Formats: sequence, C-alpha cells, structure tokens
Amino acid sequence: MRIDAKDLKLLLLLQQNGRITNQELADRVALSPSACLARVKRLENEGFIEGFRTKIRLERLGPVLMAFMEVTLGSHYPQDFKKFENYIETLDGIVECFVVGSHFDYLLQAVVSDMTELRNLSNQLLEANLGVVKLNTLPVIERNKPFAGYPLKKLARHSLKS
Repeated sequence: MRIDAKDLKLLLLLQQNGRITNQELADRVALSPSACLARVKRLENEGFIEGFRTKIRLERLGPVLMAFMEVTLGSHYPQDFKKFENYIETLDGIVECFVVGSHFDYLLQAVVSDMTELRNLSNQLLEANLGVVKLNTLPVIERNKPFAGYPLKKLARHSLKS
C-alpha cells in the first residue's frame, strides 16, 4: 500500500498525540473533519495504525527496574523458536521481544519492580524447559532517550505517492 503526504502527516501527528481530536487533526492537515476521519479509518484498516496507547510514567507507580536480556537457545528448529515465543507471551515482565541476528537469538526487554523480581523472571526462563543455554541480563542504569516515535518521514520515503 502506498500513502501520500497527507497520510504521512496524519501518522506523524497521531504518533505524537493519539488523543488529538479529529477536528484539530483535520485542521493541521488541511482536510475536512469527515475526510480526515475517513483517512484515519483507512490507515487503520490497511494496517498502518496498529492501535492507540498511553505513555505511562512508570516511576510514578513505584520502583521500576528495566533490563535487557540476551537469550541463546541450544536448538534452532522452528518449533523451538515457537515454543520460546509462546512462553514469552505469558510473561508480564517481558514487554518486548526481538529475534536478532547476533551471537544470541533473542533480545528481551524486561520491566519489573526490583532486582528480586528480575532474578525470578530469569529463573522462570531458565527453568521452563525452553532450551535456553545462555541468558545474559543487562540492567538499565539510566534511560537517556525514551522512545518518542519512529522516524516516519525517513521510513516512508519509498512508500509515498508522487
């Protein structure tokens, strides 16, 4: 699917503020409210918009420990990866999971309340009979640049209609 400059601007604005009103969004992209809403619905239906989420300031809830975990599996059959990925889906403390092309197989992002909870999460991964042969945990000391959105203009340059 290809998008035009107005679609891209809609995506940029929605990425910055998912609670923007349709009227304000329409004004900012120079569309009528009905045309704007139709475009947003089309972008949702075509899979450009996955959903809307709220950014939570975790530290306001209490102690937070973020960590990255490098996981290496002993066997690399498709069913081994599927088994691992299915298990990861059940763990609330794992907030993101990436398959990587590296000396390890997965990079997990964990968010827990403290080191004890992180150790328990590590133990769960090691004791779950998933074929994990190596687990390297990297606690985050400081988060200097939180996720603020994707570089849509650069990523979309090949998808834009001329």
